[in-house]
Amino acid sequence: MSQTIDIPWLYDRHSHVSLYGALQGCPDLTGRTVAEALALLRGLPGDRVTTVVGWQSGRQRFGPELEALPPAILINFSLHGFCLTPGAKRILGPDHPELLEHQDDPEWCERNMERLLAFFGTSAGLTAAKLDAFMTGLQRVGIGAVEDMLLTDAGALRLIQASPWSGRIRCWTTPAIFRTLDPQAQEAVAGLKLFTDGAVGARTAAMDGAFRGGGEGLLIYSAADLEQVLAELQPLGKPLAIHAIGGRAVAQTLTALERLDAQRVAFPWVRMEHVQFITLPEALRAKALGVILSMQPNFNSDSEDYTDRLEPRDLAANNPFRMLLDQAGFRCGEDLIFGSDGMPHGVEYAFQWSLFPPYPGQRLSVEELVAGYGLPPEGQGHSTLSVDDGQRKVRLLRSEAGPVR
Repeated sequence: MSQTIDIPWLYDRHSHVSLYGALQGCPDLTGRTVAEALALLRGLPGDRVTTVVGWQSGRQRFGPELEALPPAILINFSLHGFCLTPGAKRILGPDHPELLEHQDDPEWCERNMERLLAFFGTSAGLTAAKLDAFMTGLQRVGIGAVEDMLLTDAGALRLIQASPWSGRIRCWTTPAIFRTLDPQAQEAVAGLKLFTDGAVGARTAAMDGAFRGGGEGLLIYSAADLEQVLAELQPLGKPLAIHAIGGRAVAQTLTALERLDAQRVAFPWVRMEHVQFITLPEALRAKALGVILSMQPNFNSDSEDYTDRLEPRDLAANNPFRMLLDQAGFRCGEDLIFGSDGMPHGVEYAFQWSLFPPYPGQRLSVEELVAGYGLPPEGQGHSTLSVDDGQRKVRLLRSEAGPVR
């Protein structure tokens, strides 16, 4: 049976506006053969470094031909990893020697992910036109407001604040970038973002067990170091958003928060980002601490996309929404909120993987999804979706300004 549903524009609670906005219009290698990618790269300017997106390092492998290419930064499709052409190394080397030294070191890249994401964004450069294109693009896929979970620099904040979109973008940033901002800019920032592990696609999420084919993931901090880092952030008086995907990272973060809570080291509030492999005992610990879980329903697709690296038990454990709602007592829109991480943006993919997930424990209803995303703080719009239960298919039919009909 097929039905048509109308929903309001939603509020994406986890994306990267200043990064993705800056990358708008960059040369894109997505889906290209090696020959096609090389043809695109050879046509780049020779007098400056060009930021290139969509590089699939596992499929687009370059050999000696890399030596003759114009200056370019190739950003991995997953954002985890990059490559510099020799020309880019010559230009960037004096100011960024660590990039040259560590570009082939996956562990260094993961431990410095926040620095790399900021570097990618500032290298590409955010402009008013790019920001406008990014935000109008979100509206076309049913998103009316968004949280930038890693503001790249003070210039990006000034541009966002001066734009017509300022009331629809809420900015978080890393502690390092926060400390470079003037007091007025610091006041405008919603909170502080930090990472405790890597990502599933890069095999660096700190899982409870090993990945298929090898690798155990990566904890960014020792237990003692994480507790100390969090304690040092408390005087800044800002909420925290803590990236933790794998079970070891989730447990480590909760332990650090519990220890600080026992010492009466408190924050305005704390979000844990992603928590894809949280268990019931850990969910109850998070609930007792008052932690908000910020998750991505579209990452239900990881349970099909990563059968090559996740064990069957982990495929089934990914995004346990029914456990969180039905057993741990979380409530959509209150202490369980949703975003996309830009992978991809929009309501169609999120609704597809939530209404028709690989595992029953991942399923969310339309009402739960809308509540978990919430509504934009300003501006109205609505989307019309086709939901075909027989074909298990969701399609976005239209997205336009104005209230739900």
